[in-house]
Amino acid sequence: GKDHGLAHLRERIFPDDYARTLAEWRHRFWGSWEKIVPLGFDDRFKKLWEFYLHYCEAGFRASYIDVRQVVYRA
Repeated sequence: GKDHGLAHLRERIFPDDYARTLAEWRHRFWGSWEKIVPLGFDDRFKKLWEFYLHYCEAGFRASYIDVRQVVYRA
């Protein structure tokens, strides 16, 4: 940013919030599974999606990955 005339104002790091978001998506996915099956998705898809959501949630909770909101001013 600085090389392009931008001033860094603030940065917010919120991996715990995103981990909770992923957990909520997982619960909603489970709760919607009966509606998803008729769309042509099988148990393999369900297992892969569950793995992905668990894997990402664990990464955020363990601080291996994070999510940030960065604000710059021109």
